[in-house]
Amino acid sequence: MELEKDVQPLPPRYRFRDLLMGDWQQDDRVHVEFYVNENSFKERLKLFFIKNQRSSLRVRVFNCSLKLLSCLLYIIRVLLDDPRESRGGCWECTKQNYSAQQKFDWTPIIWVNRPLPLWGLQVLVALISFWETMLLTYLGYKGNIWEQLLRIPFILEMLNTLPFFVTIFWPPLRNVFIPVFLNCWLAKHALENMINDLHRAIQRTHSAMFNQVFILICTLICLMFTCICGIQHLERAGNNLTLFDSLYFCIVTFSTVGFGDVTPKIWPSQLLVVIMICVALIVLPIQVTTVTLWLSVFQAHLPPYSLVLSASSSKAK
Repeated sequence: MELEKDVQPLPPRYRFRDLLMGDWQQDDRVHVEFYVNENSFKERLKLFFIKNQRSSLRVRVFNCSLKLLSCLLYIIRVLLDDPRESRGGCWECTKQNYSAQQKFDWTPIIWVNRPLPLWGLQVLVALISFWETMLLTYLGYKGNIWEQLLRIPFILEMLNTLPFFVTIFWPPLRNVFIPVFLNCWLAKHALENMINDLHRAIQRTHSAMFNQVFILICTLICLMFTCICGIQHLERAGNNLTLFDSLYFCIVTFSTVGFGDVTPKIWPSQLLVVIMICVALIVLPIQVTTVTLWLSVFQAHLPPYSLVLSASSSKAK
């Protein structure tokens, strides 16, 4: 009873801040602790873009579609560009003709013909992709900035987006070559993350094996697309190959047929072929080994073939 008399009653109209700050009484014996469980703005964004499965899946689908759109715009740019013509070093210079008989020159490799509407679309796609990447990098930051900056997807993203920003403020660089076809690997990365999220939601063995087979097919497609676009562009200064000629050469080369009717004429494209073959010899066996491992795991979960036959015969009787 004496303790209750020592504690002063609360005012009739008090605010919780007054109770927290102790403004209503000057007594050191009263200690009030208040724990706030309120998410910050970063945590709310992370909850929407990463932790929420539905919204995270939508973000990955949008990211993959954006990369595929950039690759499609690159193909359109190649089809509209005449491989026998290139601008002589800048945006407003006159066109010059480069044939296979002339001396090897880097000018048709560095400069391409990019129409202004197509350039505007590529800049818009690069702008959206850049800010999306920066937002996801900010949300995934956990204290080590170099771990975020030195990731291969982040480096590829900066390589394919920052040059377009430079062309906005410096028009003479609007026709400089940008390897946008490398976005196919970013599309594969987004698609792989999306498939992994679906696999964790399903949690089945056969879905995991399907994921590995699907990733193997995507790796083959990305290798072929990179080799096709790279050789076609480098041969602008050599054999003036079209996309179809480059596709024919890559299929003949990777299938080890080697007719020899279409071959790269300059050393940069020859070096690219050597690099792509070495990458294929390293990456593809790893993917095939992973698929074989998952196939063995899938077969281990299946019932023996004799039990299946006995069950089917008993049902027939």
